[in-house]
Amino acid sequence: MALDAETIGRLAEELNERLRDGRIEKIRQPEKDLLLFGIRRYGENSRLLIRAGGPNARMHLTERNYENPPNAPMFCMLLRKYLKGACILDIRQANEDRIVVMTLEGRTELGDEMQLQLVTELMGRAANVILVGEDGRILDCLRRIAPGENVRRALLPGLLYELPEKPPSDRKPAAEEAPDAVESVSALLDARYGDLEQRELQRRRAQELTKTVRRMRDRQQRKLAAQEDELRRTENMEQIRQEAELLKANLYRVHRGDRTLSCENYYEPESPAVLLELDPLKSPQQNLENRYKRYRKAKGAREHLGSLIAEGEKLLDYLNSVLDELDRAESERDLSDIRRELETVGLLKKDRRERKQAKGKPQHATEYLRFESPDGYEILVGRNNAMNDELTTKIARRTDYWLHVKSLHGSHVILRCEGREPTETALKAAAELAVRYSQGRGGGKCAVDYTMVRNVKKGSGALPGKVTYQNYSTIIASSGEE
Repeated sequence: MALDAETIGRLAEELNERLRDGRIEKIRQPEKDLLLFGIRRYGENSRLLIRAGGPNARMHLTERNYENPPNAPMFCMLLRKYLKGACILDIRQANEDRIVVMTLEGRTELGDEMQLQLVTELMGRAANVILVGEDGRILDCLRRIAPGENVRRALLPGLLYELPEKPPSDRKPAAEEAPDAVESVSALLDARYGDLEQRELQRRRAQELTKTVRRMRDRQQRKLAAQEDELRRTENMEQIRQEAELLKANLYRVHRGDRTLSCENYYEPESPAVLLELDPLKSPQQNLENRYKRYRKAKGAREHLGSLIAEGEKLLDYLNSVLDELDRAESERDLSDIRRELETVGLLKKDRRERKQAKGKPQHATEYLRFESPDGYEILVGRNNAMNDELTTKIARRTDYWLHVKSLHGSHVILRCEGREPTETALKAAAELAVRYSQGRGGGKCAVDYTMVRNVKKGSGALPGKVTYQNYSTIIASSGEE
């Protein structure tokens, strides 16, 4: 929803009151149409947000944090050149339209004072940010418009800046409350649009990560299919060995140029005649060596492919479990934990920002889920594979009970027993949680295996979330959701 002129007028007055005489200390551009200005005024810091694009074009103070890109875009670098350290002289609405003009006083490279204007046009999808020099000419703009793109007005460096024509409008204020009834327009816009964009950002990141993992899963499936096809082609290696032995026994009968050899097959009952194909361009000895070479190659491939396919199936199963995690992710932190897990395994590379963060403060994973059974037993549930490992191998006591849906991907569930035998009520509650946080949710009843934690083992080199267990029992449970 685009802001109307009345709301923009109230917003400009509020920003002028809050930011006038402030000094711009930081300028960032986290996204292509998002600018953040760090402003210090009378010892207090404020953060001004300008969103110049899309249906959520707006301008207001914000308390939210945004991640910086590894490299600042060119427009951001230009703003830093002209506006870093500049003092805000005035913020006003222009032409009673959806345009806010910020007048600033800065200095040239030689130290001379100069007056600039940062014009923010908040016309929905046509929103833009333009930096105008003292002579009224455009220094640059966030979105350049060539003369051929807009017959009414071009926006390019060096052109004189002209305000757009004001269209007639009877649009009502965008705020649900009338502007005069709102304590802070900035706070209202920050709450309304910030939450919306945060949900949209989380949805977009979840889609991107899901798409990446699904692409890795599909590639692994194709790789496995090719390996299994190659393995099937090695099934005749014993026949190749037998042919080599028969050729060796009858090598004295073969001459260069022969295309076939008819001999007795003493590997079969009654030794029937068999016809062996030969390469007429090779000598008898070369034909023999070629068959042994094919046999050794098939034998080696069969042994090697067996281990490759086994490892590939484990990786495929793991990727499917990650897709299940992504389907159950509820927050941005959940997505970050899953991405970090994939980086730890080596399936994703860390970007420059994450490598920089890794050198600083340690990153804390999301807290596992806590529940309580109707009769007072504490139940812990992992959110992802890495947390499942920590929960099972570090948090749980040996006498606690471990639960997991049978033959499906899902969370590890720990029933804290404190040395007691679990009640049927507690086991039922824990089993229902195991189904709820698994691929079996919403699909009726599922089998859930449970055993003491001391019977659960994490193999050396096993992928995150993969364990083996023994001495278990099985309970049938549903997700417990209506």
